Amino acid sequence: MSSVKPEFIDHNNKKIFYLNFSNMEKDIIPAFMEEAKQILSSNPPTSVLFLANVNKMSFDKVIVKNFVGFFKFTKTYTKRTAVIGLDTIKKMLYEAVLVLSGRGNENIRVFDGPNAEAKAKDWLTI
Repeated sequence: MSSVKPEFIDHNNKKIFYLNFSNMEKDIIPAFMEEAKQILSSNPPTSVLFLANVNKMSFDKVIVKNFVGFFKFTKTYTKRTAVIGLDTIKKMLYEAVLVLSGRGNENIRVFDGPNAEAKAKDWLTI
């Protein structure tokens, strides 16, 4: 089991729900998502600022399917979502997950390049 846990971090005096999937093996991801759902369910609707880091995360078609369900679940709680660490293939899969989950692009942004995490945190907390 991974020692990485979903957690709230502070930035600009606001709380961001940080989901650090980076370097995570695909067999760990479903349990990580379930833990995140448990934490989220105690928050009011449309109140959570999300930061998801998927840099070098392992995935397969089962994980993509899990992300579709996860995005559907998180839609209720999301105020804004920022995603970092998408390579070319993950960007295509990300777009498919948005469509399949019914999320669209509302209040979701992808950040890449230098200082992507800092830019994402700043955007979330504006």
